[in-house]
Amino acid sequence: MTGSSHRLPALDAIRAAALLLGICLHASLSFVPGLGAAMWPIRDTQTSEALSVLMFVIHVFRMSVFFLVAGFLAHGLLGRLGTRAFVRNRAARIAVPLALGWVLSFVLIVAVVLWAMARANGGQLPDPLPADKAGDGLNFLHLWFLYILLWLYALALGLRAVLAKLDRLGACAAWADRALHAVLRCYAGPLLLALPVYAALLCVPVALLGMGVPTPAYTLIPPLVPLFIYGYVFGIGWLLARNRALLDVLAMRWAAYLSIGALGTATCLWLMSATPSASGIPVPKYPPLYAVCYSMALVCWALAFVGAGVRYLNRPSPRIRYVADASYWMYLAHLPLVMALQTTFMLAPWHWAIKYVLINVLCVALLLGSYHYGVRFSWVGHLLNGARKPR
Repeated sequence: MTGSSHRLPALDAIRAAALLLGICLHASLSFVPGLGAAMWPIRDTQTSEALSVLMFVIHVFRMSVFFLVAGFLAHGLLGRLGTRAFVRNRAARIAVPLALGWVLSFVLIVAVVLWAMARANGGQLPDPLPADKAGDGLNFLHLWFLYILLWLYALALGLRAVLAKLDRLGACAAWADRALHAVLRCYAGPLLLALPVYAALLCVPVALLGMGVPTPAYTLIPPLVPLFIYGYVFGIGWLLARNRALLDVLAMRWAAYLSIGALGTATCLWLMSATPSASGIPVPKYPPLYAVCYSMALVCWALAFVGAGVRYLNRPSPRIRYVADASYWMYLAHLPLVMALQTTFMLAPWHWAIKYVLINVLCVALLLGSYHYGVRFSWVGHLLNGARKPR
């Protein structure tokens, strides 16, 4: 099923889905009741418990899916390019978009937030302006995942170099391969894979546990818990690339993984209110049980996504490849646009569902149009996805 080619079309689809779900998540935040201004500065006149649940569910698994696929792709890219070319490639495709995208996004987001404050205040900016309580002055915005990727690449290359010197016969790598084979081929495998995530979540303060994996967007050195969890799923993807036959196991059991993930997510929602507290972060009942369910959901959703993708989307498709290429640009550019659309509709007396659909549809349409006509065949498209020949 998986074939022998270096590139798996399913991974393009999975990566695109993880990135585009970020647009749906951010579009929902202005409607989530009780979400503090430090968490999201734009508040709509309409609120929705349903969108609270949707936001929570997407947040559980989206980034674990992305980092698992990133680990898989990084292993293949390193094998094809070698270390030096890999570093140059990742600097061009990850570090440069992070730097340029952050500057442009920051300027645009500040402008949109000021506009939103004025609209909410009768057309005038409040005096004085609210103090920024979102962090300690550093904020990678929605581009934090690129920063974490750079850390994970560096850690992977460092660990690989150490093992090459200390384990010349490859015993450690062989042991890791056998362990992953044994775990994924037994039916309790997802639960075993969730144990390290569970142990890491126990280190999160109870007041912050409701958000699951803390977003590592506010410090130059990433917090240990999210770096470990995302590094762990990145490592699973890396090992899957070394053992591609295991993708067929995931393809056969994707529905079982999805069921466990959905059950874990539903239990997490039961253990807390779907509506955030006044601080913006819900506090779950029975934190150890919540951590168990959340870790199971995080791992199983990721395995289910990969398995379903391999089973149903692993044939080459120009449309999927196009959307996969566009999704990187769309995610990089989406946040100021989403916030501008939220500000546009925030005072309209329409049902929240109409506003939410309009925000998503208009955002995707504008981003796709900008990609096709302004980015795909430009130096920006070359930087993000490689050269494309105009047709």
